[in-house]
Amino acid sequence: MANEHFLAQLWATIESRKANEAPEKSYTRELLQDPSRARRKVAEEAHEVNEAHQALLHGRDSKDHLAREAADLLYHLFVLLASADVTPTEVYAVLESRHLKTGKTP
Repeated sequence: MANEHFLAQLWATIESRKANEAPEKSYTRELLQDPSRARRKVAEEAHEVNEAHQALLHGRDSKDHLAREAADLLYHLFVLLASADVTPTEVYAVLESRHLKTGKTP
């Protein structure tokens, strides 16, 4: 069963592509080599998540479609972070710090 531990595996795969440990043709490597394309993909996928969410709330779409779009967004966001040498651990630390400041549960 998939769970949050897969995000660590995904990150490791992206990092290996960044280190040129990938096959000759790799979509991830292509995005890493063109950060502006990665930025466009993040924006595009975020828009698609918003559209899928709105359609779901109006009964015109499925949770499965929203989950697929969210997966696309997470993947592209991870690639963008990797291209800037920002790790998920750094992002998690910011989230934790914000949580601790508010004293509220997410």
